[in-house]
Amino acid sequence: MDLLEIETIKKAKQGEQEALLCLYEKYLPLFKKLCRNRADYSNVLEVDDLLQESFLAMESAVNSYSFEREASFKTYLYSCVKWHLNRVMAKHSNVTENQLSLILQIKKFRESYEEQHGHIPDSYLVMREYFISREYLRELDVLKDLKVTSIDVPIGEDGENTLKDLLPGVDDLEERVVKRLSVVQLWESLESCLLPEELKIIKMIYLDRLTFKEISEITGRSETNVRTVQERSLKKLRMRQKLKDIL
Repeated sequence: MDLLEIETIKKAKQGEQEALLCLYEKYLPLFKKLCRNRADYSNVLEVDDLLQESFLAMESAVNSYSFEREASFKTYLYSCVKWHLNRVMAKHSNVTENQLSLILQIKKFRESYEEQHGHIPDSYLVMREYFISREYLRELDVLKDLKVTSIDVPIGEDGENTLKDLLPGVDDLEERVVKRLSVVQLWESLESCLLPEELKIIKMIYLDRLTFKEISEITGRSETNVRTVQERSLKKLRMRQKLKDIL
């Protein structure tokens, strides 16, 4: 991080709008990439909507960033904006934050695999890579193909019906997925089992696919401590009968 950026961040922390706008312009290409990837999966939110949310997330990241962190501001900002956008997408749709995150990761994995091997990976490879069941992968692919659509948005010429009216059982989607032993959804139900910080790190490892080093930079913990938290959390998770056949 250069001295100019450090000074700009300090000014932005003090509430100087010009400094905030300067940071926004600097990282706009990064924000656009994150927003376009997500807008492709939404019939509700457009890139401009998500860019506005990116600015809000950046403002929050500036205020919470500490220069004592090992993580660079760019790394910290990227994580904060990505998580915020995922929450926004989930809020305006019938897709959870974790589902959206996994959909985007699988898309990236398939594209990378096809580039290296000349063909897309089969379902088994995706299932093994992300520790998910075949049925849950199908569920994600259906959501991906339908795009992230709010179930309460009016549809049809008269606008009197909603997608929710035409898709009975959508409200039970989460329950069905959990019953299918989706690791992602099971983690969502384990808030009572794991401490908030443990759950956060487990999601970083298995959902965001971050390395111990990256997590260390973001959280300010040592890599050894991150590994210890992972081991302690997995011991708790293995106590749950439903996870014994998966982990």
